[in-house]
Amino acid sequence: DHHCPWINNCVGFYNRKFFIQLLAYVYLSLLIVVVFSTPDIMDRFKEMTRSHSQYEESTWYCISSLIVGMSYFMSTLLICTLTNFIKFHMKLVLENYTTIENLEREEGAKSKFDIGKRRNWEQVFGSNPWMWWLPLHTQASRPIGDGVRWRVHYTRVIDEDEELPADEEGMSQASRLLNQGSQQGSTARSAGR
Repeated sequence: DHHCPWINNCVGFYNRKFFIQLLAYVYLSLLIVVVFSTPDIMDRFKEMTRSHSQYEESTWYCISSLIVGMSYFMSTLLICTLTNFIKFHMKLVLENYTTIENLEREEGAKSKFDIGKRRNWEQVFGSNPWMWWLPLHTQASRPIGDGVRWRVHYTRVIDEDEELPADEEGMSQASRLLNQGSQQGSTARSAGR
């Protein structure tokens, strides 16, 4: 997929699940910090504005307020940044694109590897929903496939502008196969009567 400078590792078929889990775990941790420190920040701010003399007396209270305030600010900033980052990577998973393929694709193009949101998701997180958010690499939680050969969406395999090769009668191979299939189906139906 790509080399990630934040984790100093390449993200690919077998570790993409863990990369997205890392993003989700960090996001959730930051959210917990912000949610649980908001009331404390509000109380500290009210206390500082109410009584100036107590604020000057307690150096420890001042230092701890500074640390809590900086943690709150940094967590809020990282949540804002990670929100778009997670949305971007979730979109890539659901559309079955890698980061590099996304950079190279034309605007509005759909991936020929897009086999539906559920199957795309399972291709990264495995087929067992109970294991999707656990950082385990078991048979049930392993990505579907081998990382070399990929399932494709059958209608997106052939470019729309590409001409199919035709035989001497002017019939494309795909049309001929469709005709053979319908003829076999009608022969089987008439034989069954």
